Amino acid sequence: MPPPSPLALIGYARCSTIGQDLTCQLAALTAAGVSADRQFGEKISGAAPLADRKQLQAALAALVPGDVLVVGKLDRIGRSMEDCVSRVAELLDRGCHVLTLDGRVDTLGLGKMAKLVVGILAAAAEIERDLILERTEEGRQRALAAGVKFGRKRTYRPEQAAHVRELVAEGIPHRKVATMTGLSATTVRRIMAEA
Repeated sequence: MPPPSPLALIGYARCSTIGQDLTCQLAALTAAGVSADRQFGEKISGAAPLADRKQLQAALAALVPGDVLVVGKLDRIGRSMEDCVSRVAELLDRGCHVLTLDGRVDTLGLGKMAKLVVGILAAAAEIERDLILERTEEGRQRALAAGVKFGRKRTYRPEQAAHVRELVAEGIPHRKVATMTGLSATTVRRIMAEA
């Protein structure tokens, strides 16, 4: 027996807050047939707990049996394998479905195999993410070994740092040293921490 046709498409988009934008994901949801008033999007880390992901909560609450949650990729709704699988399993138990725009998940046609397929895909995505993090860290370690400096560039000269250390050694408070040298109090503290 074919699955019932969906009552509605509910879209969810998420990106991390650093240098990312929801525009492309929302446009993809629109192109997939999700009306703008049925789209939920937020800028928040995927590692954030569900309690902090207000728009995901709203999207999940909007779903009724037969509806389809549409996301760009499975990792939009959970960061870990367990998180993704349990969230999809909960939706399937409620009679709702999940469709990913990357073509990897469409639970409408999978029937009882949906939970198994989603679990395998989520596990593969988690392994891929771990490998990317591992390769990134290896590259960072190689760069450090080659003398590459990471972090913000110094905003003060070595002679300024020496002057700051002298003033602090005389017992002058950091804020006053900052005023005297024209540096910020944070920079003064940083100089002293590095000393």
